[in-house]
Amino acid sequence: MKKILYIIVLLLLLPTLIMAGDIFYVGFGSINQFQLDLFAEDTPFASVVDVHNWATGGELRASLFNFNLEGYLLVQQGAIIAVTDMGKPVFEDDVAQRLFGFVGLGFSTKVAEFTTLSLAAGSLAGFDISPKFDVAFWMGERNNVYSESRWENFFMEIPLAYRMRLDLNLGGFTLGLHYQVPSHGFSYQNSESAALIPDWSRGKVGASFITRFF
Repeated sequence: MKKILYIIVLLLLLPTLIMAGDIFYVGFGSINQFQLDLFAEDTPFASVVDVHNWATGGELRASLFNFNLEGYLLVQQGAIIAVTDMGKPVFEDDVAQRLFGFVGLGFSTKVAEFTTLSLAAGSLAGFDISPKFDVAFWMGERNNVYSESRWENFFMEIPLAYRMRLDLNLGGFTLGLHYQVPSHGFSYQNSESAALIPDWSRGKVGASFITRFF
């Protein structure tokens, strides 16, 4: 009887234990990401202060026992390459608006006082919206577009991506820097070990400000 009572008490206390301290975490906030390779030799400093090279959006994080589920969604206007006689913009690849981001699983560890380092693996994903509001959903790469006729190949060809974060935690707020980089095409269909290596030439940096809710 005592064993049953102990089990019941533990079950009743478990939600409180999970919600307490740093065991359980849910946060949401804003994110900004530079859309060019910051470390490339041909990236001029002027491009860093050009707002057109930055995408903004929202980020959601959840953590349980230092295992993380994280994702963000950015919004960016398509590139205008011309203007019609009627004064309407012509967009590159017929994409007027882009919604894109990352979803991944990972872990975090404390590296200094109030500072954590997080690593995650997952996939890039997004929606390309045309001026006529046609929507194309893609994952991994923008050319891997979902359609009913190729749904099986769509999922088999989703490549892996990585994300590293360095966060400064101040009470219920987190100020973070991240570096996101795709793999060399590692997917279910391309499972060679060499494809797991990060493609450093396509890395992107960003910053986020997160408010903790739990």
